Amino acid sequence: MRETHIEGFLTREARLMDEGRYREWLDLWTCDAQYWVPCNDDDIDPATQVSIIYDDRDRLTQRVERLLSGSVLSQQPRPRMRRVISNVEIGPEIGAEVTVESNFILGIARNSTKQLWIGRSIHTLREDAGAFKIARKKVLLIDNDQEIPLLQFLI
Repeated sequence: MRETHIEGFLTREARLMDEGRYREWLDLWTCDAQYWVPCNDDDIDPATQVSIIYDDRDRLTQRVERLLSGSVLSQQPRPRMRRVISNVEIGPEIGAEVTVESNFILGIARNSTKQLWIGRSIHTLREDAGAFKIARKKVLLIDNDQEIPLLQFLI
């Protein structure tokens, strides 16, 4: 039962991002959230080394507001996105938190261009009043050591 609830949460998060429902997506995060996409290695120290993304809740809010402002030219017309989530592995519960790892494939189409992103997400979910929230999310892109084009969407 709990496994189904967690997989449903991951699927919902993916759907909200795919549909550009970024404010609803932002509501899935805790106030002390951390969103991290490392580059060049999966386990660098984000405090001392460059990351692709290393956001707290305030920075996530700014990113969402910018995406919704219409000022991001790479989002006009809005790209069509679909994520496939698989290989979900649920770790042990530690207090109110559980770590969940999953693989993803993200396809993006805009105009005549298509992109494919592949990686592994590590979510730390915190249960609050019977619902999960994302306390931490780490996204490990399989090509994080390669040149990466402009990322104006949330991974």
